[in-house]
Amino acid sequence: DVPCVVYGTSQTGLDMMVTAGRLIEMGVRGSNIVLCYPDETFTPIDDERACEIAIIAASEEGIQFQEASEIVEVKQMSQRVVGVRFADGRDMDCGLVIAHGEKGVDTALFHALNDQSLVFDGRIVVDASFKTNDPCILAGGDLIKFARRTQDTRRLDQYNQREIGARLSEALLVDVDPTSASMGRATFSKVPPLMDPLGFCGRLPGGLNYVYVKASPEAFPQGAPEESVSRALVTDVVTPIVSYSRMEVDKYGRVCGMRFLTDQPVADAWTFKNLVLLPVTYLNDIIGRTDAGMITDLRTFLMHDWARALYHDRFHILRSQLEEAVQTSEHMASVVNTLWLKVKAGDVFVSEVTAVDTVLARDAKLQTQDGLNLFLECNADLLPGYLTAFRAREMQTNNVWGHTAEKVGLAVGDVPLMDDNV
Repeated sequence: DVPCVVYGTSQTGLDMMVTAGRLIEMGVRGSNIVLCYPDETFTPIDDERACEIAIIAASEEGIQFQEASEIVEVKQMSQRVVGVRFADGRDMDCGLVIAHGEKGVDTALFHALNDQSLVFDGRIVVDASFKTNDPCILAGGDLIKFARRTQDTRRLDQYNQREIGARLSEALLVDVDPTSASMGRATFSKVPPLMDPLGFCGRLPGGLNYVYVKASPEAFPQGAPEESVSRALVTDVVTPIVSYSRMEVDKYGRVCGMRFLTDQPVADAWTFKNLVLLPVTYLNDIIGRTDAGMITDLRTFLMHDWARALYHDRFHILRSQLEEAVQTSEHMASVVNTLWLKVKAGDVFVSEVTAVDTVLARDAKLQTQDGLNLFLECNADLLPGYLTAFRAREMQTNNVWGHTAEKVGLAVGDVPLMDDNV
């Protein structure tokens, strides 16, 4: 029955909400949880509607919110927490304090770096191989920055930390792998682009599940990601379930961010990252269907069977192969060049280009068709829901297929040509 205080700021507000949700799951009553923050307003999620839903759900659990409450002292007695004191002189009894501080370098870490004579300029300075000024010490993560001589000014706390770890591992192999020189790793002078999307998934009070994925800043070389958004698709279901979804499309026609807040389980939430930076035209006319009111819940729509191939771990390989193959078409090269000139001139956003502007030539249609059919057949064990030429041939005994083939002048097993529009 003793209150539990969760302390932080709006910048750590999402972590505070996740902590509160976890305390409730561990058996702490919501009425015994107090969220304290020094700000006048509390915005744990940078989406107004999602933030409203999350705070209402937390309030219904009995969680209390105390704004303008900066903790200046934690009271202890017999080595146990008994309360906190706020900057305005108020006291509050509690038995637990969980503080979410903003990321930084504490005194102990700074002394450890200084004792090793490592160069520290707000962050640990490393070269393109992630080596500090002591070549025997490598560093990675969001606490590093690249030396000025590398001309790399990226803030690494804004990138996928797992990807940075992979790049550090590759750099480490140069020293521990004798074949690295022959493989070209020893000649790295710059860190490769960091393109992996960033994501967050957590369980909030009220049984809400929150999922957020967004593109890497590297995908927007000509401006901030927020400035590149040209369209947002939103669905908001409040009954019989809670399901808020938002998908953002950039001016290049790519999915640049998605967030979902729902009281339903979100299985394999990490797979949504496969849709980030995918052209929105891959998503089954999702813009047109949403505008027409045919899609009431984006999250559910993206989890239907039709989208299963998009989440396959080899789909990006298929996409790269098809794009390379289509680029050999003179007709397609002309179409792409014309569209790019329009975009550069500011006449049109890529996301506004209609199918009329992207007519596929016959050679490009055949390459795309055959490549997709081969991909589905090679991965038939994981993608059983798609009809391919081989599967259609196996279904010759089905009269429905035979009659349909006769109507269009084909034999069962033939792959009909795509139409002229993408």
